Amino acid sequence: MKKSPFNSELWTGRVDAEDKELGLRLHQIIQDYTHFRESNTQPKVIIGFCSDEGVERNKGRLGAKESPDHIRTSLANLPFHFSNDQFLFDAGNIICDDDNLEEAREEQINTVDKIIKNNHFPIVIGGGHETALGNFLALIKTYKNVGIINIDAHFDLRTPNPKSTSGTPFYEMSKYCEANNLNFNYIPIGIQELGNTKALFKRAEDLNVEYITADEVHLNLNNILDKLKREIQQYDALYISLDMDVFDAAFAPGVSATTVNGLTPFQVKYILKLLMKSEKVKLFDIVEYNSNFDRDNMTSKLSAQMIYEVLRS
Repeated sequence: MKKSPFNSELWTGRVDAEDKELGLRLHQIIQDYTHFRESNTQPKVIIGFCSDEGVERNKGRLGAKESPDHIRTSLANLPFHFSNDQFLFDAGNIICDDDNLEEAREEQINTVDKIIKNNHFPIVIGGGHETALGNFLALIKTYKNVGIINIDAHFDLRTPNPKSTSGTPFYEMSKYCEANNLNFNYIPIGIQELGNTKALFKRAEDLNVEYITADEVHLNLNNILDKLKREIQQYDALYISLDMDVFDAAFAPGVSATTVNGLTPFQVKYILKLLMKSEKVKLFDIVEYNSNFDRDNMTSKLSAQMIYEVLRS
């Protein structure tokens, strides 16, 4: 395991000097998190978790490890539409090499925990969905009544055999909650019947998981938004994990496992808008982008736009 610092060379793009502040783009306002000085603002902090290990253990196709820097380059040239008192920082990458996922996860937990304890907002870019477990374990140090929102085609409720994989994080969260006398408040959105076995559906039911299928979102998005608005009232904090394979392959070909009949960018955008408007979201991650299978950077650009919805809230 190793770490790489903020890399300003990733944050480059067009400069419209003639438009002054109205022409700013993200590459012009991003700052190195190590240079942060206390203020009255709540900055958003990007951190990469560069890992393919969980995907490899889950017998998936590799490439997610390179995602954080690819997505940064897609973010860099987006225009700055936030208020002037919002600040964006980059804390660099945690890099998982070889079979050291568990060691990298400990570093991830410590790093994300410090960001949260400082009352800052972490945006973690994976990596495979093994990224989620470390984020949850960091968040639960501060908040106990957490709603876990996983926007994903898959439950990711597989059991470790014997090690943690990209398919096991939410099952491992359930075991942590059981061991610590906490409720497992898991709401997966975008679940595909043909992307999950009967065993996974049964495990979800055994764990009292209130899942929302992709078909339900397609049939009535407004109904789903109303349901979520009611559901999230009971939680003190929300954790959102966005797996890019929830999108239909027409929009997101560059993922670890493509999905047919997946969600649209419009649907996911408005789910994120609703959740962020609650002001209960304390941590966001985006996972499973795979540049090896992307076309014209369209999945990277889509990932960046989803992060942008979180940044602008």
